[in-house]
Amino acid sequence: EEGQAGRTMSKFAGIVLALAALAHAAAAMTPPLRTGGGAAFVTAPMRFGNPSTGRTEALSMAKPPPVQKTTKNDGPRKVKEGSIEMDGVVLESLPNAMFRVELDANQQVILAHISGKIRKNYIKILPGDKVTMEISPYDLTKGRITFRYK
Repeated sequence: EEGQAGRTMSKFAGIVLALAALAHAAAAMTPPLRTGGGAAFVTAPMRFGNPSTGRTEALSMAKPPPVQKTTKNDGPRKVKEGSIEMDGVVLESLPNAMFRVELDANQQVILAHISGKIRKNYIKILPGDKVTMEISPYDLTKGRITFRYK
């Protein structure tokens, strides 16, 4: 029994030593990582080849430049492509965040729902408020309220 236990123990020790050697070899082959801003970037330069010239050049994997944040009053608002943007006045509040809005341009009454950003920021819309809407080009009687004027 002692011989069998010794063999089992030596097999286990051999497996552990082999795994440790593999981990050490893998750690030696991978370049060191540096973390910043939640993402990991490789600090060692990568090489890529130009097939037409046969030369290899170093590619730096530096941290990307920060994205410039814009303020709320930074130019015109984005309009969904293909939609018509118009101003109007809210006539009536309906259930399920729906509203009847009268357009300023042609006094047409449109059924509109509020956009996700207005809903997310809990902006209240009441009858009499001046709003900006996006109207669908496919159905000119329906729209989406995208902005409430103060």
